[in-house]
Amino acid sequence: MEQIIQKIEKKEYKSISVRSVTNLTEIEHALNTTLDLQVDELKSEIIKRHIEYLDSKFNIPNYRIRVFVAYSSGKPCGYIVSDLNPEYKSYGRKCGTFGWLYANNFEACRGLIKRCELYVKESKLRKIRGPINFPKNEMGFGLQTEGIGEQILYGVSQPSPNSRLLSYLQDLNYKIESEYTCLRVDEVSWKKGNKLNKGLKLCCLPVDILEEKLDEIVDLAKDSFSAILPDTSGGGTKNIENLIELATSLPKSHFGFQEDPNLYTRYKNIPEFVEAWKETDLENMVTMFPMVFERSTNKLIGMLIGVPDYYQYWQGEYVSRINVHTAMVRRGYNGKGVFSSLNNFGQTTNRSLRGTTYFEGTAVWTKNSSGVNNEDAVSSIFPHCTSIRKHVVFEKRVK
Repeated sequence: MEQIIQKIEKKEYKSISVRSVTNLTEIEHALNTTLDLQVDELKSEIIKRHIEYLDSKFNIPNYRIRVFVAYSSGKPCGYIVSDLNPEYKSYGRKCGTFGWLYANNFEACRGLIKRCELYVKESKLRKIRGPINFPKNEMGFGLQTEGIGEQILYGVSQPSPNSRLLSYLQDLNYKIESEYTCLRVDEVSWKKGNKLNKGLKLCCLPVDILEEKLDEIVDLAKDSFSAILPDTSGGGTKNIENLIELATSLPKSHFGFQEDPNLYTRYKNIPEFVEAWKETDLENMVTMFPMVFERSTNKLIGMLIGVPDYYQYWQGEYVSRINVHTAMVRRGYNGKGVFSSLNNFGQTTNRSLRGTTYFEGTAVWTKNSSGVNNEDAVSSIFPHCTSIRKHVVFEKRVK
């Protein structure tokens, strides 16, 4: 049946042409025509931020990026970006990417993908992966295969309603190489998270002090993610700066919260929490960056990085949802309650001081085509969570 559909499409769209486009007005028009979202009210803001990102890259000398638009009878019918971000690596190696893929039909998808493959080959790269939607902190990556009906979350790649991109890419000889899972956090308090090792302490820092620790955070990331991963965007301190900006840019008036006047009394049985709150500036601390330090050396041992749901903000709603973007624990500190304590402290702080009620760990790598399967490990590490979305990343060698 799929072959019959494709034959019909090929006949109907035989006049398709694909062009490289740099004019931002033309790009905006193409996106307005082709971008298909679950929540149409978000389209203008998403396009605006994407245009700003493209403009910033177009103005960097020698930065390698191409935007391709497919046209049928003079009208846009497909869109794609090949962003050869120098920070992006797959299993430790440089790799080409495609992202922001929207195609109304198979022929448009084929034309767009072929242009990306040619561009990657011309750039002396031999592998291409996608969808990788830069900037990844905001738009996520992968093609969603499960949880299509779940409420969309900022920083997670959105599904394309009624899209056949999965079958299109497979018919173009793309293989599913990696699978990622998003996990809804179902329990506020994890059993192992209310008593931290005595040699460690919790905290949330004010933004100015947090910014002074950028190099420490990058070092923690390198240590935590020592394994070679399928999709890493790197970015160093600039990446952390971007995440801090995302975590702190929303005014408090857009959170549906009331500060708990009995915060210390309510949690008097968890002295680690009370100590952390008393030692910082409650008014200005970055609640979405809970951290654990070693008491004797003040060395950063672990942290979570959360991003508020800007989609709620853009729709005029109170922000009540957090994308738990990154979790990091330094090697050698497993089994000391670090991760569970970060979860409990982070949830309690944000629920009490920001009114957030929903937390989702995103882009957790679960398996790949080479036999790696982390599903049992993920279930063990996240026992109080439910898998609600899955995304896949495709890969192909270009010849």
